[in-house]
Amino acid sequence: MRRLLRGAKRSAQGGFTLLEVMIAMTIMTLAFSYIYTSQSQNIVLVTKTKELNTAGWLAHNKMIESEHLYEGKPFGELPKGPEIEKFKEPYERFTWKREVKEVKFPDLPMGGQKEGEGVQEAVRILAKTLTKYLNSALREMVVTVTWQRGDGEVNVRLSTYLIDLGAEFNFSI
Repeated sequence: MRRLLRGAKRSAQGGFTLLEVMIAMTIMTLAFSYIYTSQSQNIVLVTKTKELNTAGWLAHNKMIESEHLYEGKPFGELPKGPEIEKFKEPYERFTWKREVKEVKFPDLPMGGQKEGEGVQEAVRILAKTLTKYLNSALREMVVTVTWQRGDGEVNVRLSTYLIDLGAEFNFSI
């Protein structure tokens, strides 16, 4: 019985070896570094996602505002150059740009045949007239929201088309 008690005392006084402690510390260090890296990447992704969502929302709102502002106006009354402004607080990091661009359509193809090779004159006139009408009746409106991220610039761009309902469909070439 004394031998059993002495053996129990000895093992109770024993501890971890230096090798066991070093292995445990290495495992803990690797686990903590993995957790730290993972959480750092998550924070960066959440920040980028929040910026993109905010910029998309701001661009969408500016696009709706622009559509209401230009609704029913002839193209001659629309601004000629781009308009650029900063958003008000709390979105002062973001800048918006709105521009209305002309849309240039190429001449419509006429069945794959070259001019003068059996194409009826009426079809040629109709294609040229339609192209001319589309060029005068359509404009592209682009709203771009821009902000700084690190050393670079990031932007979100929305585009829509405006139609001048007052444009005339004129058969003269």
